[in-house]
Amino acid sequence: MTARWEIDSARLDLAATLTCGQVFRWVSPRPGRWLGSDDEVAFAVTERAPGVWEVESTGDPGRLWTALALDRDPVLPDLDDAAAWLIPCAQQTQGLRLMRPADPVETLFAFMCTANNHLRRIVPMVHALAAYGPILAEWEGVAVRGFPDLEIVAGLDEADLRAQGFGYRGGTIPRAARAVLERGGREWLLGLRGEPWSAAREALMELPGVGPKLADCIALFGLHHGECVPVDTHVWQIATRHLFPEWAGLAVTERRYAAVGDWFRARFGKDAGWAHQRAFASHLWE
Repeated sequence: MTARWEIDSARLDLAATLTCGQVFRWVSPRPGRWLGSDDEVAFAVTERAPGVWEVESTGDPGRLWTALALDRDPVLPDLDDAAAWLIPCAQQTQGLRLMRPADPVETLFAFMCTANNHLRRIVPMVHALAAYGPILAEWEGVAVRGFPDLEIVAGLDEADLRAQGFGYRGGTIPRAARAVLERGGREWLLGLRGEPWSAAREALMELPGVGPKLADCIALFGLHHGECVPVDTHVWQIATRHLFPEWAGLAVTERRYAAVGDWFRARFGKDAGWAHQRAFASHLWE
């Protein structure tokens, strides 16, 4: 199926959205061309003219519209002096979307690859996991895959994953998959979308290898809980620069981590994660 989208660049910067640490398997075989998937649907997206996108898919192209959250545009509220630093962040990141991927299973294991890691290693690790999944389509010699089912991830051999560079994650990823299956599998994860964000976060932290920051990432991107604010190195540097300068040079404790998230939630409510993503990307691109 094919659709034509005309979208102002202030609403969609596709390259920025797909490469700023929300999803990890979209590839660009040439400028203005992106290949990827959302759950069981593969997409080939081509910019035919500035702001004019052609979306070819193996299913409903509208699935990508939903995944990119183009059905809603959070509005930055009037900011007091303490939050005025966010204005240039918002201006710099126009067109950046806070994505809503359909498959919480992929989000869970993709973000398990991010712990104590950097993007150059994360991307090939997530692709390595996806290699166990089905091929959904092939464009320009690029196979676009769906993510493997939980049962496949649960059965992966730790030694094989370690040989592929997963390190200790070679053990925690299959164990986490088995723990999810014991709780009800994919449906259990999907059910967490209907729970309060704090309850979903706590449930995720019961899984092997999932701490507070990973739980916030999974809850924000995979479960669509907009109140979650993952505090990584970038966000901690933002916080100590603009919000809590007295903490500069100090470690992130549980209390300080919560204080950063509470600051965003107090001002943006369910759009706290959206504001966080704008600040995060702005700092990432400095």
